[in-house]
Amino acid sequence: MEILDKNKTVSQLTILYILVVVAFSFFDLKSFPILEFLLGSIRIPLLILMYFLASKIKSTLYFSALILFFFAYLFFRENTPFFNFIGAIISLAYRILIFIIVYKSIENKNWLAIVLASIPFFFIYLYALLLIESEVKIDFYPWVVNGFLTSFIGGMAAYNFLFQDKKRLYWLIISAILFVIQIGVFLINKYYYPDEILRMLTIILFGISNFTFYKFVILQEELKLKYTS
Repeated sequence: MEILDKNKTVSQLTILYILVVVAFSFFDLKSFPILEFLLGSIRIPLLILMYFLASKIKSTLYFSALILFFFAYLFFRENTPFFNFIGAIISLAYRILIFIIVYKSIENKNWLAIVLASIPFFFIYLYALLLIESEVKIDFYPWVVNGFLTSFIGGMAAYNFLFQDKKRLYWLIISAILFVIQIGVFLINKYYYPDEILRMLTIILFGISNFTFYKFVILQEELKLKYTS
């Protein structure tokens, strides 16, 4: 009964998460700054709560990654060179933890194949970096490293997806692709060409990529418990 109640609560929180992402992306809330802040800030806490209820392992790494991403969002909101730099550093720390989670989860660790599979992801990211190079200052290099890590995450996901037929890897490859696109769109919108459509796209990609990665983490944990029980 307790499991059913938890599953029901997780389903309700998932619906709420989707509604928040949709509302935050499609409605212009600049005239309502408090509501805009609440909707923007509540997305990660909702994911944390969903994970806490759905997970039987409750990974400290994943909790830490989500908390870091939450603080990165708060710093990016201030939109000053100093806060953008702090946000870029925190975002890099978040990406390192995501990289570790994926690396520990995959079975095939052929680095030559992973590097080759990462190249298309890095070219997408490189295009965004070249566009913003003249606009960013001290936060440029954290974004370069972030790009390498994001590309390697994509490479690990793509290589393992091609050679393993497992449901959890569908969620991983989707999130990996969206991570690359999301961060590219975010950088272009923030530093190169601020645009409402790009802002909406960033929020939607953020919502989907983080949700699909959450699903991957849950399925990976279930697989781990299955083999250890």
